[in-house]
Amino acid sequence: MTDRLAEIQQALDSFQRDEARALLKEELKENPSAAAYYLAAQAALTEGDRVNYLRRALELDPDYQLAAAELGEPMPKAKAEAKPVDEPAEPAQAPQLDLRLATIGKRWLAIVIDGFIVAIATVLLLFAGGALAPLDAAMASADAAVLSEAFANFQSNTLTVNLLVSAVYNVALMVAFNGQTLGKLILRLRVVKKKGGRITILDALLRNVFGYMISQIFLLGYLWALFDAEKQTWHDKMAGTVVVEERRTVQE
Repeated sequence: MTDRLAEIQQALDSFQRDEARALLKEELKENPSAAAYYLAAQAALTEGDRVNYLRRALELDPDYQLAAAELGEPMPKAKAEAKPVDEPAEPAQAPQLDLRLATIGKRWLAIVIDGFIVAIATVLLLFAGGALAPLDAAMASADAAVLSEAFANFQSNTLTVNLLVSAVYNVALMVAFNGQTLGKLILRLRVVKKKGGRITILDALLRNVFGYMISQIFLLGYLWALFDAEKQTWHDKMAGTVVVEERRTVQE
């Protein structure tokens, strides 16, 4: 691997995608190799560009395994055949993390899992705090006005507790687990800074408390990710973060 390709790989590993794309522009102009096009696919802004770069890598080197694996294309027969017994086997390489933008579907599923966990915690806290006692007393009184007031208070308390639990849950776990909640951990997703590095507690507060409030306005902030080049929601943009998907691949 050339020095520039190593520098591009380092930029990608640090989530410095803009810097990686700038270096790739020079590399593809001066030395358009299969490895360079494969790295360009990792830095691509759109799925279409990613596929085009991978196909270009295979055009230059049909035996380039990483590009073929990502495209789901069968390997050449020569690659698939077993090596003769007298040839020494190559040592297995340790898997390395390959990070790319998470799909919208996985992000929504992670939100559902986290929401279910927060809902359970909210119910347990309401029961532990005796929030149902006034409602039970109002129902026993059979007074419609008293019951209506008690139910309104119960709704208000439930919303308040739910918001507090959600804030503590998301901020505490993302700081403790380097950008992951339980839902994201299950689905191998992670929130990282767009320019590289892990998020801080201030990033987590900005994204998962204030940012969530903005994104939940008619869910517009979440829907924005469907059309954004880097799949950022409004709360991602506020905190300067992206959500990536971790996959383990074996590098050549």
